[in-house]
Amino acid sequence: MKSSKCSILTGFFGNFLEHYDYALFSLLAPFLAPLFFDQKDPIVSLILTYAMLPLGFLSRFVGSLFFGWLGDHLGRKRALCSSLTGLSITTVLMGFLPTYAQVGMMAPLGLLLARLLQGFFAAGETIGGAIFVLEQTENRKKNWMSSLYDASSVLGMLTASFMLFLYSHSAQEIYWRYLFWAGALTAIVALILRMASKEEIKPKIRKEKKFNVFLQYKRVFVTIALVAGFSSSIYCLAFTLASGYIPLVNSITKNQIVKINTYLLCFDMCILPLFGYLATKIGREKQMLIGALGTALIAIPCFYCFSSSSILIVSIGRVLLVIAGVVFSATYHVWAQDLVKQEHRYRILCTAHAVGSQVIGTSTAFISLWLYKASGWIAAPALYVICIALLAAWAVFTSMHTHKKREVQRLISYTAFDTT
Repeated sequence: MKSSKCSILTGFFGNFLEHYDYALFSLLAPFLAPLFFDQKDPIVSLILTYAMLPLGFLSRFVGSLFFGWLGDHLGRKRALCSSLTGLSITTVLMGFLPTYAQVGMMAPLGLLLARLLQGFFAAGETIGGAIFVLEQTENRKKNWMSSLYDASSVLGMLTASFMLFLYSHSAQEIYWRYLFWAGALTAIVALILRMASKEEIKPKIRKEKKFNVFLQYKRVFVTIALVAGFSSSIYCLAFTLASGYIPLVNSITKNQIVKINTYLLCFDMCILPLFGYLATKIGREKQMLIGALGTALIAIPCFYCFSSSSILIVSIGRVLLVIAGVVFSATYHVWAQDLVKQEHRYRILCTAHAVGSQVIGTSTAFISLWLYKASGWIAAPALYVICIALLAAWAVFTSMHTHKKREVQRLISYTAFDTT
């Protein structure tokens, strides 16, 4: 099967935008908190801002059901064009939100509603784009292409980090609005390219009850949700949480953290293709196990690194977390797609990813910061990270049996076909 360059490019563009929007809000959180909440307690304001990340769970879940059904029944391209259009509109709206000084308590409410809408439309983008790209990629290149697709995610985060770096050096308070509007312009370009692309694969759909497919894949659903949750969590830990947490526990400033983020994201984007290639040599499940168990081992030492006032030591802690995240996540999309039949992929993968990334992943910043405030222990957030890392390792280990069983079934079917 030959991959369409235009199709791959459009998949990368949409994924870039989704992660730009997510990273922009996450990284802006320390700056937005005093604008949208009462400034009496800066830690409480930051906790409330971070709490908006997991609160998008309901909208993402509903969005994943809607776009999952659309992608499986009417085609991947139609679902992706619809989600990208909605995502661009809500990104523009984010830039027009009034602040606490302008409308009082209506400001955080408006921010929450905008995030809910953004979550709904983003639900079908990242996973749908991965399906769109990998279904048109040769099997021997899928691990590498999965890592490149994740690299486009990091590129979106890197762009958001760089734009935030410019914002932190700008005297204009309105500059944060321009960052959201810039994302909408990118969406228009991506939408034009996506509408011009061809959809080479259209799944064969059988008549079935809407929720029977979820019962059929209930064990796989939980497995993917746990893995997606940890994959989202490790990136949230290394970038989102660290941006707000480190300035609270040492003398490093927000502006210095933003600068470090940019360098770390460049490093992340460069090593993703490397581990995508290595997965073809050692096996994707083995590599994912190494990433999960490695994270559990280094979590506490990394948080002690964060308490240091040395930029070098803080950077070392974050680099270790980034490497662990890349090792685990480089081939996530291929791993997940191998567990689900083509005609059910959009629904199962989007919904499971929405549940895992929202319930486990985006809760990381909120729960971790709460653990620190409640206990006063610098490494308290690591306890949450260790728990979800071990759950992810268990999920990957159990999936190895499922994958082997499916490969045996395929071999039997091919053998039976050859004998006939």
